[in-house]
Amino acid sequence: MAVNLLLSYAFHAKTDLRAIRRSLVCGRLLIDSGAFTAWTKGQPIALDAYAEYLEAWSTVWDHAITLDVIGNPDATAANTRKLHERGLPVMPVFTRGNSLADFDAMVRDVGYVCVGGLVGLSPKAQRARVGMLQRRAADGGGGIHALGIGSLETLRGARPYSADASNISSTFKYGCIAYFDGKRIRSVSLKDTKQLTRDREHIRAHGIDLGPLARTGRMPSNIADRAGLMRAMSLAYAAADEHLKATRRVEPPRAVTDAVGTHLFSSASAQFGREASFVAELDRDLHTGTHLYSSVVADTYAADVAAVDHQVHDGAVPLLWRRYAPRHADHCRYRSPSRRSATA
Repeated sequence: MAVNLLLSYAFHAKTDLRAIRRSLVCGRLLIDSGAFTAWTKGQPIALDAYAEYLEAWSTVWDHAITLDVIGNPDATAANTRKLHERGLPVMPVFTRGNSLADFDAMVRDVGYVCVGGLVGLSPKAQRARVGMLQRRAADGGGGIHALGIGSLETLRGARPYSADASNISSTFKYGCIAYFDGKRIRSVSLKDTKQLTRDREHIRAHGIDLGPLARTGRMPSNIADRAGLMRAMSLAYAAADEHLKATRRVEPPRAVTDAVGTHLFSSASAQFGREASFVAELDRDLHTGTHLYSSVVADTYAADVAAVDHQVHDGAVPLLWRRYAPRHADHCRYRSPSRRSATA
């Protein structure tokens, strides 16, 4: 089990990534430029500034994405070349305007390629495009990361090596809670009492207390309550990540020191400044000390993942694991070379 994080430079330029890394034990840290968000706000990102940021944290992140130029694949490719020349192994972005020949060249050069331009397509079109590109990349020993795709139905059908979505980050903004129901990650409004009632057992399995949320009809404003809820919802991503691997494992791209996929990343925005830390702390708490596990399987966690301060309660096994988590003997299947430097 792992909690994987995608952080955008546009949001997290001043975030202490080393503190995030210390909390991630099994999870990966993927850095994105946040170019699309910056572009929508009319605040372009300077290539040199992004490069300096990646260089400053080079021993901390596991993967990073190039600085893409929205609507200009040639300029995006030029940025990728410049970053590579600086010794930064960023992932190129294949998007609208690129040809399949461009994609094949990216796979040959790097192996691990981001695919954009997917948001807004129909689910059927997303599955077809992602599946085709993953198969094409795999034929060349590579794999893809599907940007902004969090539908488990799409991911099960298309099987990219990795993907990301921001369901959890958007929950506080829209007054929703996110949870895993065994097949998908659902985001449900606190005002949707019928759906909350129907899925109350799934919600409770995450350690989410519906009582206070139902009484106020709003997300908590208290930092401690918000932290607990963020960490409880993050468990949905961890369980979904394991669910995808149990369905069918995807071999890693060449030259990527990583475990089999599909990996699901939680994209943490800046809606609340500390939310990345909350998510990272969940990964740490679920993997700190032998008291959190049995010696073999991952479904016997004894931590209350909804608590702000980690507490171990004898016998308090999260229901989510009893119901949905596959029984992998090696529940922490990933080790990053960068983690040794970051945590030394």
